[in-house]
Amino acid sequence: MLGLGNSLIRGSFKEAFTPLTISGLSLWLQNGEGVAVGQWDDSSGNDNHIVQGTPDVQAAVVDGGLDFEGTEGDFYTLTSDITIAEQGNFSIFMVINIESFADGGAQNTLLGTGETATFLEFQNSKRIRIKTGEGTDIIEYPTNTFATGSKMLIHLKRAGGTQGPISVQKNGSTVSASSNPSGDGNNTGAITFDRIGARNNDRYFDGIIYELLFYGGGSLLTEEIDNVNNFLIAKHGL
Repeated sequence: MLGLGNSLIRGSFKEAFTPLTISGLSLWLQNGEGVAVGQWDDSSGNDNHIVQGTPDVQAAVVDGGLDFEGTEGDFYTLTSDITIAEQGNFSIFMVINIESFADGGAQNTLLGTGETATFLEFQNSKRIRIKTGEGTDIIEYPTNTFATGSKMLIHLKRAGGTQGPISVQKNGSTVSASSNPSGDGNNTGAITFDRIGARNNDRYFDGIIYELLFYGGGSLLTEEIDNVNNFLIAKHGL
């Protein structure tokens, strides 16, 4: 059964927890597994690898992840798009180190769609910006929640349904929003992600992605979220 920390009990033996234990894992960029400058293999079982075939804009392999420089063309495309339906759930767990916020902060897109109208980005060290067909939501958190130069685990969840509230955890603890400069902190629109590290061909991510997991298609239980958080916290020493 689920909810037993980093392990499961099945019959008379104990099995170590992995993110594959939970259904709905669309993408797992696993630290140190199948990572190279041209491709980072997907460990979810979906063969949804991320690829960049142009040597001049490939990220460097650093500490089992990829180090993006925030420069033109520096992003990776997904082998298969990740599509979230209107009012659909999704959870993203990311172990990252943001290295800078360039150009006044309009930077650091984690997941893009190949369009300027839809994306998910860290707008600055306290704001997340998500834009779908339902409009833009800028959600503000305490100062330096997403501070540069710090390795951190961020879990972002959109709950499904007619409200679509966005919630955030940092290193396993909930971070309460302080304001919503744009929108109401909820987002219900459909969105299709096709790239990592850029919005369209702009707003490039400047930092290291050590690990990234994307769950879609169903809301994770609290104990499932705790299990993934605990797994990543222990793995990355956070």
